[in-house]
Amino acid sequence: MEFFCIRNLNYSYNQEYVLKNINLSYDNKDFLSIIGPNGAGKSTLVKLILGLLNSKNAICFSGIKRNEIGYVPQHTLANPNFFPRVIDIVLMGLVNKKIFGFYSKNDKEKAMMALKNVKMQDFWDKKVNELSGGQRQRVFIARALVDECKMLILDEPTASVDSKSAIQIFELLTSLHEKGIGILLVCHDINLVLTFSDKIAHLNKELFLHSNQKEKEKSDFLKHLYENHSHFCDVEMSLNSCLCDTNCYYKESCQNKENCLKKESDV
Repeated sequence: MEFFCIRNLNYSYNQEYVLKNINLSYDNKDFLSIIGPNGAGKSTLVKLILGLLNSKNAICFSGIKRNEIGYVPQHTLANPNFFPRVIDIVLMGLVNKKIFGFYSKNDKEKAMMALKNVKMQDFWDKKVNELSGGQRQRVFIARALVDECKMLILDEPTASVDSKSAIQIFELLTSLHEKGIGILLVCHDINLVLTFSDKIAHLNKELFLHSNQKEKEKSDFLKHLYENHSHFCDVEMSLNSCLCDTNCYYKESCQNKENCLKKESDV
């Protein structure tokens, strides 16, 4: 189902164009990633879709309303010295529905369900500063989901996490997408984008949309990395190569037996 359509969108700051003649339609069957250099207009485009900036009717919504879009910004803690509980962060997604300044029992049940959807329900009473970067990001995704959104827009969801957590976040987003939630995200990690995205938009003032044939083998390899290696980075991810022993299913020319838990019996 088409959620929105952008036609001939231009946007400028101080008479300098940051977006030129943008045309893009989004269907919720697509996992869409937006890539491009810094200053290319990616965050501006996201703000225009969300209605935080005025698009002058260049964006038309059909299968969704703007208030059905959940947003996960790149920077999520406005006060670095304030550390609320996980459940309180998720409830912030329902702040406009508080009755007489209080959350209802139904609100709290929704928050717990959102945490369950991102596999963080066991952490509901933890302070956010007690979580890892990847766990925090899951909580902020739960906050975006809690108000029964139909679509998630995320700005650099893996910017502050390690490679293992980044893969797990993309796998989480993939599972949400398979349940019918639209996914649009901004990301700089081309390995993850190519592995998980159906459509990839390259934006540098102008936008060029590419279709992508996702490779299950690549996805399985990334899962193998985070499940079996204490270290991996963009090098392994790019080369499709790890430091497993000669019995590894993925590579026959590996060197370091200790770095892999995969044994001959697993193959």
